[in-house]
Formats: sequence, structure tokens, C-alpha cells
Amino acid sequence: MFIGTLIETLKEIKSQGNCKWLFCLPKGTKVQGALFYWSYVYYLSKYWEFVDTLLLVLKAKPLSLLHVFHHAVVPTMAFLWLEAAQSLQHLGLLTNAGVHVIMYLYYFLCSISIYPRWKRLITQCQIVQFVFSFSTLLPFGYLHLTRPEGCSGAGALLFNGTFNFFLLLLFIQFSSRTYKSKAA
Repeated sequence: MFIGTLIETLKEIKSQGNCKWLFCLPKGTKVQGALFYWSYVYYLSKYWEFVDTLLLVLKAKPLSLLHVFHHAVVPTMAFLWLEAAQSLQHLGLLTNAGVHVIMYLYYFLCSISIYPRWKRLITQCQIVQFVFSFSTLLPFGYLHLTRPEGCSGAGALLFNGTFNFFLLLLFIQFSSRTYKSKAA
């Protein structure tokens, strides 16, 4: 998903001659073509991630609020990306899939008894991802307010931003509990 979206994003930037569309899809944007194909694959992958929750339940491991909240709401968020042709979805997909590449590499290495010392880096990347997502709201807001027609998917983006805000708080709380207690 990351590589496919990156390739298609670079093609679109070259075709358009700029990257404004990454921040503000025009209203009436049709959800079709290669970029939206990757958004659809991303949406479907969120259902596959329920297997992660199932495995934790089968192993009788405790489920955190962060885990349950994330896995319960992300499919709705990804659905709204497509349903509303939400602006910023391709940046969201790139950053989230990029973080997941790092995270799943870590889990893969652990599964073959290689325990990297950079677990904390994953949580830090997730926090940076959410801070970055909020920073992209600035160009979105500017373009949405200065273009006569505005940008596509502003309502869905409000849902997405609220969801990301709560995830950011939960990741900060997780980081604080997990890593500060180890340092002490």
C-alpha cells in the first residue's frame, strides 16, 4: 500500500505540476483511479487487522483501550475517506502505512527471536504521524477557505481529525506509561 500509493502520488504530482491536490481534492472528485485503488486496499486491510485482535483474545492477552478504540474506529475512518473523497487521505495513507511497515518489521523480527532495541521508536513514529496529520490541516484549511468551491470531504476530515486527536492522546498516555516506568 505504501509503495503503490507513493508511486501513484509521485505520478500525480508530475502530471498536475504541483502537490496542492494532496491537501485539497476538488469538490466533485470521483473516487476512481490508481490512488483511490490504494485507498480502497487500505480500507479493506483494516478488516484484516481484526485478526490481530482475535489473536490477542485467543492468547488471553489483555486488550488496551488504545487497541480496541483504534481497531474499532479505523474502518469507519477509511470508509469515509472513500465515501466523501476526503482531502488529505493519500497523505494519511502514506504516513500510516509507513509507520506500519516499521511496526510490522519489528514484530516480524521478534517472531524470529530477534529483539530490536528500537520498540520505543515505533511509538514515537506514531506520535509524530499524528502531529504531522494535524500540521496538514493548515494548508487544507487555507485552500478550503480560499477556493470558491472549497475542498472535498471536509465533514469526513472533521471526523478524522477528532479521531486522530483521541488517538494522539492515547499514544502519548501509552508512551508515558510504557517508557517512563522502564526508565525509572
